[in-house]
Amino acid sequence: MKYENAKDILPARLLEEVQKYAEGKLIYIPKTDKPKGWGEASGYREKLNKRNAAICSRYSAGQSIMEIAEEFFLSPETVKKLVYGKKVNLPMFSPSINSAEQYSAAGMGEEWVRTYLSSIDEAAPDISDFFMSELVRIPLRFIETDEDKEIAADKSFFEVPLIVIYDNHDFSAPYQADYLNSLKQEKRNSHYAFVFARNEEYNYFWNNYGKHFQR
Repeated sequence: MKYENAKDILPARLLEEVQKYAEGKLIYIPKTDKPKGWGEASGYREKLNKRNAAICSRYSAGQSIMEIAEEFFLSPETVKKLVYGKKVNLPMFSPSINSAEQYSAAGMGEEWVRTYLSSIDEAAPDISDFFMSELVRIPLRFIETDEDKEIAADKSFFEVPLIVIYDNHDFSAPYQADYLNSLKQEKRNSHYAFVFARNEEYNYFWNNYGKHFQR
């Protein structure tokens, strides 16, 4: 290893102090940067943490150990260690904007959507076909409604984000049509939502509508 002469790189006063302890000796000064842990450089650890968080979320939402094991191709014992070990710190799921915000902040917005739709017996969009936004506020005028019927408004229901699909240059809320009508009847200008835009339409979607979204 190539070494440097201390008098060429250290201030005189500091050199005098070092000489008191190691005069004439070769010493190694370690770097202050801590080495990256396993999987950090490649991003694999982050992916693994998100997978484990998804497993814990699904278990807390009522999915069985065997169902989770089959879905994630893991042994039941591995799933038990994850859900009973409490090693993953993920917010508790609830059908609310607050819960959705916490999931979104943890990079787990897709998991919140999947769990919410599962709770109302709906299947989430195939994420491979869509770009999914963060939790944003979307102007309700953008979203088409299929019905004009009067809906009895439930104020507590307004705390749930919308699941919005952008397809063929149109916005829709296919899972929450009555909910959307209620919001519009209440004269809401905007509401929290996760927006799914088809991959091939993403550039048009973002260039034409992105500036209208608030986070």
